[in-house]
Amino acid sequence: MANLYPLDSDARRIATKAGLRATHIKFENKAISTWFNILEYANLQGKIEAILVAALEEYPNDETLRAAQMGAPPPLVQAPEWRAWNGPATTSTLEKIMGAKSTLVPISYLEMGLLRARSVARIKRADGSSGTGFIIDGGILITNHHVLPDQKTASLSILQFNYQQTVDGLSAPMEEARLLPETLKTLKADDWSAVKVAGDVCSKWGSLALSKNSIAVGDHVNIVQHPGGGPKQISLFSNVVVFVGHGRVQYLTDTLPGSSGSPVFDANWNVVALHHSGGWLTEPHSASKSTHYRNEGISINRIIDGLSAS
Repeated sequence: MANLYPLDSDARRIATKAGLRATHIKFENKAISTWFNILEYANLQGKIEAILVAALEEYPNDETLRAAQMGAPPPLVQAPEWRAWNGPATTSTLEKIMGAKSTLVPISYLEMGLLRARSVARIKRADGSSGTGFIIDGGILITNHHVLPDQKTASLSILQFNYQQTVDGLSAPMEEARLLPETLKTLKADDWSAVKVAGDVCSKWGSLALSKNSIAVGDHVNIVQHPGGGPKQISLFSNVVVFVGHGRVQYLTDTLPGSSGSPVFDANWNVVALHHSGGWLTEPHSASKSTHYRNEGISINRIIDGLSAS
């Protein structure tokens, strides 16, 4: 498709002809990237067949399009002839960093992640719904306003630590704690709530330090969460930041309902955002008002300022 329709104008025309909303598609500088976005969106909308029909109307004899419409697998590519390898022909370095940034991290990165994850807990509400939160210094739980919007909800909610699976696939021993609803501080505009937890939870489950941090487009982030209200999980793939600004951070990291209130970590395991929503989102104060399929968190700098003000 990128070879047939290399121009944005042609790509938009075919996408629109297939019944797709062009405002929901990110058009890149490279045609192959644009068509990856178009086909990914078309697949979500069940419109792949419509894309092929639209293209075949203009290129009825294109064998690749016709084969794709019939469900044929991609064509085989002839591999080079095998021969024994006797070592490098030159002294140049064979190993390379494959992207714009190195993804190499020390092995202690995994250990540090496990330590940070201990402070992340599931919030079980009385209405059966759930969210995620994390403990900071002073035994204070941080989560979203829409998870704990008021004192009544906080008084009827239970915090569950260590709700996760062991390496053997068994349920780890879980521990519950109550919240002190009279301590609740919350701000709907930036979707955060803070409430003290009963007992000395920090001594057993630790706490996450909050400090102002910067995050940039292209950086990688991880989210420790309770997706779908299930056992604790972490997302480790495709975790790229795609927008930063106006107190919001948008990323391609996977989440599910129940992940609201999760800490968003940078590559050094610093908390950089509070996850709160996902779906077709706009970039705050963007002139285009176009939407993108992403997840979003509140910048931790906003949370720190809000806590200080309250």
